[in-house]
Amino acid sequence: MSKRANEMPFPAGQKGVELGVLRDQLADLRASLLISMPISTVLSVLIVLVKSISGADWTTLAWLVIVNVVNGARILLALRQPQDEELEKQDYATLSKWLRGYMALAFLAGVAWAYVAVISDGFTAPETPVYLVIVAGISAGAVSYSACYAALPILFMAPPLLAVVVCMIMGGELDDYVLAFTSTLFFGGLVKSSFLGQERFRETSRLKYEANHHAGKMEKNSREDPLTGLLNRRGLEQAVSRLKPADGPFTAMLIDLDGFKSVNDTYGHRVGDDLLLKIAGRIRAEAPAEATLARVGGDEFVLLFGRAAAADTEQLALRIIASISRPYAGINSIQVGASVGIHVADDPHLTHMLLRADFALYTAKDRGRNNLCIFDTVLEGAFRRQQCIERDLKAALASGELQSWYQPIVRLDTRRIVGFESLLRWEHPEHGQIAPPEIITTARTTGLLPALTETVFWNACDMMDRLREEGRSGIRIAINISPRELEAADIDTMILAGLAERGLTTSMLEIEITEEAPVDLGRVGEKLGRLARAGISIVLDDFGAGFSTLASLKDGRISKVKIDRSFANDLAGAKESRLLMKAVIDLAQTLGIEVMAEGVETPDQARILQSMGCACAQGYLFSPALPIEKALALQRVGVA
Repeated sequence: MSKRANEMPFPAGQKGVELGVLRDQLADLRASLLISMPISTVLSVLIVLVKSISGADWTTLAWLVIVNVVNGARILLALRQPQDEELEKQDYATLSKWLRGYMALAFLAGVAWAYVAVISDGFTAPETPVYLVIVAGISAGAVSYSACYAALPILFMAPPLLAVVVCMIMGGELDDYVLAFTSTLFFGGLVKSSFLGQERFRETSRLKYEANHHAGKMEKNSREDPLTGLLNRRGLEQAVSRLKPADGPFTAMLIDLDGFKSVNDTYGHRVGDDLLLKIAGRIRAEAPAEATLARVGGDEFVLLFGRAAAADTEQLALRIIASISRPYAGINSIQVGASVGIHVADDPHLTHMLLRADFALYTAKDRGRNNLCIFDTVLEGAFRRQQCIERDLKAALASGELQSWYQPIVRLDTRRIVGFESLLRWEHPEHGQIAPPEIITTARTTGLLPALTETVFWNACDMMDRLREEGRSGIRIAINISPRELEAADIDTMILAGLAERGLTTSMLEIEITEEAPVDLGRVGEKLGRLARAGISIVLDDFGAGFSTLASLKDGRISKVKIDRSFANDLAGAKESRLLMKAVIDLAQTLGIEVMAEGVETPDQARILQSMGCACAQGYLFSPALPIEKALALQRVGVA
């Protein structure tokens, strides 16, 4: 074994297991000797007493002294042996020295006990049966008390039992030969028992250490990111739990990569993994030496440090962003960057710090790529507002506090109401009116989006019921559904079953859907096709913004496109906007698709849209969104 291996207090793998077994053997030998040595002393005194019957001489007394001096040396060796933590610090060479000491003293003790053959006159004295029983007993006892290490009992019992065999053979009588043969079998049996005992002890010890090794390995793996070797979320939590408030203030820097998904999609996950390793190295190179770096998500890293490693946090974040943004060999078509959210706290509470760093991170992302944001008192107010809204949304859904209002959709030529778009309204008791996009985002974050969509759908069914009662079954109610939601849940089944349950015709429902990435287009398309075949109108919402594309217009499932409000805003002034709007309307009409515009606020906008062939529109020019009763009243009298 190399010197390096010997110097390791806790070597890994099999070496660690073997060292652990060796330590267990030494610990067991120590405990056994402290019990067996007093017994050996008592038996040696008993032999002297038996010998005194026939007249003990000075040699017998000298033997007694020698035996007990050796016993004392063995006890002293056991007492001086390191214990527990000190024993675990010993390397293989040192442990072997202790074993060699035990073996040497065991052999000396065995040689001393072989002198019993002399005391018993070659086992011919009248007291011979007593001597033989004691020799056999102490030999068997050595096997019992030193079962953990076979060499010790063998070295001890070999001299006295060999002396018995030799003396019996020299006796020359048949019964002497029989006794010699029996003693040889006895010795062989004890040797075999010694090895069996050692094997059982080592196996038990080995299984214990292997279990501990694997448990330690699993514990380590549970704390480490397998790709980068950095701490994972659990490991970071443990690291933070060891920090003390006196070491603060503490800075948590949440680093999220920009463009990393495109690397995986374009070059494959192997290149993406290599990139993560390089990025981890670049962050580590810029980080303070005492900082803790962890990977807590697919492309998210956390850099945590206290006062001892304090630096100009903003400058550090800028250096990290600049380092990550430098080119990478083999990745030429994608620019990788990073956004950073920073939170500084007096107490090392990981969840508290990461929640705020995450809020700052998304604020930084809203400002564009390669940006940073430090969580401050202004963001604290926004963060608490978000938490409050997330906390109260479920109760608002259950209590009916969250309602659907309806904005009319009007034909431009007749100004007749032909439909209503269902829009969410939530008057929060503390924060006032909550905008629909914020409601939807919160519902998605908290896992309440399916429940929210179901609430909007059933509210729409109530509106359709009221319209049917008034003989206005030709008016459609439009509800908004995200493609990601349509992909993940069985919304199509819920809608069709709900309409059938309420006895409502599918032609009264319209579904407005925006193109978003990423989604499983095949799965979403299949569900939209099912709804379209059932007679539900499918509207491509916010056309001209976001991920909406001209390719969607050739999809036979789309019956209407809804032009984004940004186009209506520029119609009266920008020639380019009018030309683009006209091109979209002409293209849709060529494909047999109806066109409507949203965000219409002035008569000029309505006039221009009508002149271009746009059939329908909605906006404040006609009416804002209204509660259900006011919306029903408006449809009775129409818009001006």
